[in-house]
Amino acid sequence: MDPHTSCGSLLATVGVGAFVGYNYCTKEAGEDTLYGCANDAVVNMYLTLWSNDDANQSDVSSKGTVETKTFYSQALDHTMQYAIYLPPGYYDLRHSFIRYPVVYLLPGASGSIDTWVKAGDMAEQMDSLLTQGQVQPMILVVPQESIEYYSNGGGVDGALGNWETYTAQDLVNEIDSNYRTIHSKEGRMIAGDSEGGYSAMNLGLRNPSEFGVIGSFSGTFTIDKDDLSKIFGGDQSLAEANSPMHYLPQLKGALPAIYLLVGEQDSASLKETSEFAQELKARNAPFKFDTFPGGHNWEFWRAHLPDLLIFAREHLSGGGG
Repeated sequence: MDPHTSCGSLLATVGVGAFVGYNYCTKEAGEDTLYGCANDAVVNMYLTLWSNDDANQSDVSSKGTVETKTFYSQALDHTMQYAIYLPPGYYDLRHSFIRYPVVYLLPGASGSIDTWVKAGDMAEQMDSLLTQGQVQPMILVVPQESIEYYSNGGGVDGALGNWETYTAQDLVNEIDSNYRTIHSKEGRMIAGDSEGGYSAMNLGLRNPSEFGVIGSFSGTFTIDKDDLSKIFGGDQSLAEANSPMHYLPQLKGALPAIYLLVGEQDSASLKETSEFAQELKARNAPFKFDTFPGGHNWEFWRAHLPDLLIFAREHLSGGGG
């Protein structure tokens, strides 16, 4: 059977009333396999629906949904929670072959999933940006990053548990296995605020095969004495291996696209972020560094979450217009 014929038949079946008349397999006949054709189709169907002026307006004017889920993390040997935002129309059968980019939003010191959901108003902000046409549909995930209050493991495999493996492997596998995501680094951003900003930068740089975009809100990029003792058990070499400012000059190859944001009244974070931005500039890394009036608080991070999401749209596969 001709692979394009079979792929076309498949798409015609699932696309009744929604995708008829579009040619989603862009490669020349005979050069694509059935799998490749279907893979091309996923991307092209996404772009057709969300980049087309004739897209169903109910899909971009209604609200997304936020769900709270649990799963078992082998790395932590513990059942963990996450909050997930699914864009408008996610459960619509017409969209059943569409895959979405994912933005992982790490919480700060508390490690609570409530931070970005409630304090950051992530669902309301995403819905508003979609309605205004400033972003394309994306999935947002806020993972639990502590087991006991204020026991945030810093996103590293250290004295407090295997938090890096949990976030970069267990969590990503959980989301990719249960939701229609883009299964590659080109479809994933990891970001966070404060301590979560440190974790996001460290995880993103240490796991470039998993995350293609990184964001840090008022994060740190070095390890202080308290973290050296608490998170790394006094192991200096382990701390240096998880200190982005320390190991950045040693990294080989292209870096992920990076977004840095800090408040102009947040003096400590502003100084460290400015120094880190200079290191990125020396590496000719693709990054954007924004400063605005504000401090180290949720009023500031909530106000500028749209800037992060727009940056995600510009750099994630499937997220562009």
